[in-house]
Amino acid sequence: MSREYRQWVNEYQDQAWTLARYILKDPSEAEDATQEAFVKLWNNRNAIDRDRVKPWLKRVTRNHCLDRLRRRRPETEFEDYQAADDFGPARGAEQSELGQILKGAISALKEPYRTLVVLRDIQQHSYDEVAGVTELSLSQVKVYLHRARKQLREQLAEVRP
Repeated sequence: MSREYRQWVNEYQDQAWTLARYILKDPSEAEDATQEAFVKLWNNRNAIDRDRVKPWLKRVTRNHCLDRLRRRRPETEFEDYQAADDFGPARGAEQSELGQILKGAISALKEPYRTLVVLRDIQQHSYDEVAGVTELSLSQVKVYLHRARKQLREQLAEVRP
C-alpha cells in the first residue's frame, strides 16, 4: 500500500465515516459505504488529482450512501433511529442531551439537506467544497442549507422548555 494512500486513509476516514453515518443512520452500513469509497479511491488513486482527493472521496462516499438508501426496502426507511453513537471513531466522546437531540434532528432531515448540514456545519467545509461534493450549484447549496437550518430551528424549538 502506498504511503500516500495510507496518509489519505488516516486523514479522511473519520470525516467520510461521519458523513456516511448521518446519511445512512446505521453505523455498520456507514462503515461498509466508507470502505467501498476507500476501495474506489485505491482503484483510482493514479487518476485523481492529488489536490482534489478530499472532495472526490466525499462525493464518492455520498454517492455510495445514496445508492444504499435507494436499495433499501421502503419500510426500513422509516424505522426508529437511535441517535447515539455506539460505534465508530467518535464512540469515546461524551454527548450531551442537547447533542443527542441535535443529532436526531439532523438525522431526521431529508436528503440533500442532511448531507449539506453535515458537510457545511459539522465538518466546516466551504460552500464551494460542499457544492463540489454534492454536485449542486453554489446557489442551490445556499438555498438548501437555509431551508435545512430553518427545519432544524423549528424542530429544536419544539424541544425547548
